[in-house]
Amino acid sequence: MKKNKHYKFLAIIGLTMGVLSGCGGTKSAAEIAINTKKLEAIKNDVASKSYSIEVHTAYPTQTYAVTQITNALMRNTGNSASRIDVTGNSIKVKGDTIQGILPYIGEVRAGSPMSSRDVGIEFKGQPISYKVIDNNKRQTLDIEFQIKDKIERYDIIIQIYPDKSTTILVNCRYRTSIRYDGTFKVLPPENHPSD
Repeated sequence: MKKNKHYKFLAIIGLTMGVLSGCGGTKSAAEIAINTKKLEAIKNDVASKSYSIEVHTAYPTQTYAVTQITNALMRNTGNSASRIDVTGNSIKVKGDTIQGILPYIGEVRAGSPMSSRDVGIEFKGQPISYKVIDNNKRQTLDIEFQIKDKIERYDIIIQIYPDKSTTILVNCRYRTSIRYDGTFKVLPPENHPSD
């Protein structure tokens, strides 16, 4: 008798867990359709090659020792070594030119030809490669490009979500990688004075 109650109890627990795990784990067809429509609009904006990513948060990759020093320096600022407010920086795409001004917080690798003045990530020019990928599975629009400044080449991936929030991943040879969060914005049309 006790065994039957035990099995019934386990069966009820199992069914409850099955029902609960099935709820909310997937997006509804309506939500997927809405997000797909939003991403199509963003894709058209990206195709115009007149947009910017307004960066607001940096997530550096640092070793434990550097993290300890950074945390001490950032005390009472609202930032930490793993999350830093960098509002006011951006990546802009205008035609075939990409310009980026991003602060860099991280470690420079030994043997780097960089000087102490090369503290940020700055580039302007035509990318070596540029591609836009429609990532249906993750429901993002991914922009991948390589661009070079005077010292190093940057491999950059920008993931744009349906709500226009973005994640930017920057990898390069002489520095540890860094991730940024930001917002996708369409650049306003340029006003030309009438002649």
